[in-house]
Amino acid sequence: MNQPILKSIKPLLRDLLANGLLLSEISNPGKRAKGKLTIATFHRVLPENLRQQYPYPGICVTPEELRWFCSFFAHYFSVGSITNLNQRWQSGEQPNKPFLAITFDDGQLDNLQYGLPVLDEFDFKATFYIPASNIDEASILWHDRIGYCTLAARNNGEKSIRKTLELAQSFGIPANPTSAFENHIIQHSKRISPEKRKLFIAALESLLQTSYPEWGRLMTWDEIRLMHQQGHEIGSHSMTHALMPQCNDQDLKFETAESKRRLETELNTEITSFCYPNGDCDARSVEAVLQAGYQNAVTTQWGKNQLNQPHFQLNRCDVNTFNNWNRKQQLSTARFALRLSGLQPGL
Repeated sequence: MNQPILKSIKPLLRDLLANGLLLSEISNPGKRAKGKLTIATFHRVLPENLRQQYPYPGICVTPEELRWFCSFFAHYFSVGSITNLNQRWQSGEQPNKPFLAITFDDGQLDNLQYGLPVLDEFDFKATFYIPASNIDEASILWHDRIGYCTLAARNNGEKSIRKTLELAQSFGIPANPTSAFENHIIQHSKRISPEKRKLFIAALESLLQTSYPEWGRLMTWDEIRLMHQQGHEIGSHSMTHALMPQCNDQDLKFETAESKRRLETELNTEITSFCYPNGDCDARSVEAVLQAGYQNAVTTQWGKNQLNQPHFQLNRCDVNTFNNWNRKQQLSTARFALRLSGLQPGL
């Protein structure tokens, strides 16, 4: 069979497979997740017109899409926040519907504006991971700063892209992209030292004269307190969204222990859950989180959690709208069930 024909029928075959597995209950989420803890990861919740203006649309869901995912969760799972469900799960509780915790990373304003009303519709409580220093400084996260710069370069045309790549090369980032321009810059930026990355971002912003939209800001402490008062769990996402394996011992303590202290001071409650920025962790990072006094920590490693999963390296399932479309570009219960099942290759 030639390549064009195969490419045209592949989505149909994928849909037929997903539908068949769900109808036969092989991919039934309630059965596949029985006795396990599933953790769903969200980042941004933006209306479609704003998603199109955000540098990383793959980590955004619209309010309508979040409502669809919450409806799916309500049908198959017992839903709640991380620490509450983890404690109940570890104690041996086995509800009729398996446990699923909902998490939101980064503390974005849109979580409050657009995400919270949807969660309220389902009476769901979630865990929101907050980068404390960025809240203190009212500054957007470093990867968003890079993203808005590369988006500006793309919008300004080839000359601007070329100048951006030349600047990046001076900071040790390869000048010849091996993937899409925006992805190339952000992925290689993660590999340079924190000190060099900070200088690179400042140089990028100067070169491109980048501005940031008001809707793209993080929550304030008052807004975070409001979420906490409504029964949602607040967890730490470090102080500065640092990539933990790149930190020295002193910085690791700052990112873990100081973020816990800042959050506890602002919210007057114990902070028990930690989220590794970018999902990056090593033995030193895990030990720092343990020593700081947290009860659990989450990664971005895909998968559900068995009872023997280390408490400080819990797996999660990132939720990406586009990965769960059927061939008609509609969200598909069967496709999402297949993705969550662990049967789909490549996760």
